[in-house]
Amino acid sequence: MEEDNSVCWIVDNTLGKTIKDAARFGTIEHIFTDVDIDNIDIVEYAREALKDYRDGDYLCLIGDPKLSAACVGVIAQNRPGMDIRLLQFDSRIFRYNEVVLHF
Repeated sequence: MEEDNSVCWIVDNTLGKTIKDAARFGTIEHIFTDVDIDNIDIVEYAREALKDYRDGDYLCLIGDPKLSAACVGVIAQNRPGMDIRLLQFDSRIFRYNEVVLHF
């Protein structure tokens, strides 16, 4: 985990999955959780929602895979050479684990 001012960006928690453990990685911010995705440009919405994403933040891959893909793509495009820290849920131990992608 990084410094205390990290943000944990939750991609899509419309199904109400538990994200309590994700808070270990930073302040929780939701991206698509309360959004009607049928009426928006997903990539543009992700770009605007993630404009404050910083090195040391985490992206919690939960929910609709296409929304996760859009978020990873936006971060990789806007911040070349930056590591993207993802959170992946391990259902065997009920904890999120960090996975780092190097772009």
